[in-house]
Amino acid sequence: MSILTTAYDPIATFNTLNEWINGELQDLPATRFLNDEKEWYPAVDILENEDAFFIKVELPEVDEQAIDMKIDHQVLSLSGERKMEEGEETCHIRRRERSYGTFARTFRLPDSVDTDKVHATMKQGILTITLPKKEETKPKTVKVEIK
Repeated sequence: MSILTTAYDPIATFNTLNEWINGELQDLPATRFLNDEKEWYPAVDILENEDAFFIKVELPEVDEQAIDMKIDHQVLSLSGERKMEEGEETCHIRRRERSYGTFARTFRLPDSVDTDKVHATMKQGILTITLPKKEETKPKTVKVEIK
C-alpha cells in the first residue's frame, strides 16, 4: 500500500488567487467607491513666525461662500462643501480621485493667539488663515547694558 502525498506550494496558491482577483477586477469600472459625496479632509499646512500662526488649507473649486469658519473657546472650526460641477453627475465616471462633499476640520489654538484679529484670504484654491499672536506673548529682545 502506498500513500500518495502532495506538497503544499504557497507560490502556486498565491498565483492562482492573484489570477482570480485580476479577472474579477477587470469587470469593474475604475472608480473609487469610497469617494461618492462623503466627508473628506482637505490637506493643511500650519506655519509660524514671530508674529503669527498661519493655517493653509487646500480647497480647490470651493466657493468662499461655501466655507464656514468660527472660533469658540480657542477652537477654530472650519467646514464647508465642494460640489461636483453641473453636468458631471450625468456623466459616466471612469475614475474619481478628487474628493467631493462636505468637509470639517478643527484646530485647538494656543492661548497666545489674539482671536479678535484672526483673518483669512482665499487665493488660487488655498485658504490662508492668519492667527496673530498677542503682543505680550511675542518674543522680545531687550538690550542689557553692562555698567
